[in-house]
Amino acid sequence: MNILACLAWTRRGLISLAAVAGALLTSSCGSSGNSVTIPLAGNFSRSSLKGQYIIAQTGTGVTSSGTSTAAFSETIIFSADGAGNVSVTVDDFNQGGQFLTPTSLPETGTYTMSGDGTGSLTVAGSSYAITMIDDSHFYVVEQDGGATSSGYGELQATSPSMPSGTYVFKSHQQSSSSRVGRMNIAGGVISGTEDLLDIGITASSVAISSSAGLSAPDANGRGSFTLSDGTALNYYVVNAGKFDFMSNAGSLEIGSAEAQTGTFSLATLAAGSSYVFGSSGDTGVSGAGGVHSAGVFTSDGAGNITTGTVDFVQDATLNPDETVMGGTYTLAASGRGVLNLTLSSGTISPQIFWMVNSSRAFFLVNSTTGVEDGTYSLQTGGPFSAITTQAAFTMDGFDSGGLKDRTGLFSPASAGTLNWNQVSNSFLPSNPPGLVSTLGTTATYQVSANGRVTVVVNSVTNSTPGIVFYLSSPNTGVLVEEDSNVGGAFTQQASQ
Repeated sequence: MNILACLAWTRRGLISLAAVAGALLTSSCGSSGNSVTIPLAGNFSRSSLKGQYIIAQTGTGVTSSGTSTAAFSETIIFSADGAGNVSVTVDDFNQGGQFLTPTSLPETGTYTMSGDGTGSLTVAGSSYAITMIDDSHFYVVEQDGGATSSGYGELQATSPSMPSGTYVFKSHQQSSSSRVGRMNIAGGVISGTEDLLDIGITASSVAISSSAGLSAPDANGRGSFTLSDGTALNYYVVNAGKFDFMSNAGSLEIGSAEAQTGTFSLATLAAGSSYVFGSSGDTGVSGAGGVHSAGVFTSDGAGNITTGTVDFVQDATLNPDETVMGGTYTLAASGRGVLNLTLSSGTISPQIFWMVNSSRAFFLVNSTTGVEDGTYSLQTGGPFSAITTQAAFTMDGFDSGGLKDRTGLFSPASAGTLNWNQVSNSFLPSNPPGLVSTLGTTATYQVSANGRVTVVVNSVTNSTPGIVFYLSSPNTGVLVEEDSNVGGAFTQQASQ
């Protein structure tokens, strides 16, 4: 096989043959050769991917020198013609302290799409697996030997304009920091408040502003701004209610902001309402992906938490099916709150959250042991008894075999069983390339009325309970794998 054909990331600089040639010759570009899947339902086609899309992703890969690997953050904007062709017009990439963009844009490529919504995207030497949620949203993982990553893609509004209004935001910088907060943007000028967590130091609430206004977005919806603390960022308009952002000065910070709506008080978390949460982050012990959490809690509308369960894996230590013994929360009119939970094994670090609306919030875990952040979602549709429709999923993290990124579908087959298709990239940073595999298998599951689901996936999980889902609605939620440091999310796939 031509080794050059195996090299990933050619749009970021040709990597050294000496660094990876031996591994490539023995691994067939990092592919396991397993391509067996189970036929699943759907009426997707190439025309399902049409328009301009934004991908925000994080991962690890071989550096442009080819002598090492390093973590990266990346934002890609591409247009798809509905007939199998794409054109990349933005590729902003941070790795190893460098902010890189291709020397020549646009870059052209191709894509495929199966009826069940799974497909592939290939451009300038890099390959991606995608799983459609609907025509406007998809999960994505990089699936070549030189890198692994996971991310989210969504359709961009036509003629994007500068953000304006009040937004709640969340961002993460690997093994360094998390921030959540609220900003008001008026005429391109930012004012607001954030909670900033630096690893090893508990979060502090500080005012934020822009040292200069937002620059006007270009035709791709990309502009820039600099915060008063010196953080320099590009922003990427998704639509009037959302924009993504990432550092343009070499750090790995990447995040998103969503328009805030509603008014807030303790009663916003209404009596008897339940919220599902999922989070991930990095620890001082395990580094990137060292913690993944998922759970559900019920509030009384007056500042107290009454019930719930939590599952989390931190530094390879499993804490399964922890009962929420109680807790408290605060919630100010601005949408900022603090949640304290007491679990059956003891208390956990408080979560600082900012409400996007009454059904959704961003939060960080205020801990000195790492940087962890995630989302709350109002739970609807319970009590639960079964998974009833097909769903797309994404997973990332690591186990004893290296970094793991997966995307795919699961679909109910019979009572308590699922068909499960996945594309996986297993990447060991000390010994690239990654091992890409495609697997079709089956799973068994059990559902609790509160939305906690235990799932054992043949040839994927190593022990019971395997993967634990928390349902925010009957077929959508978050997940954590109990036998590794892997977590993720799943979303009901739209009918076609």
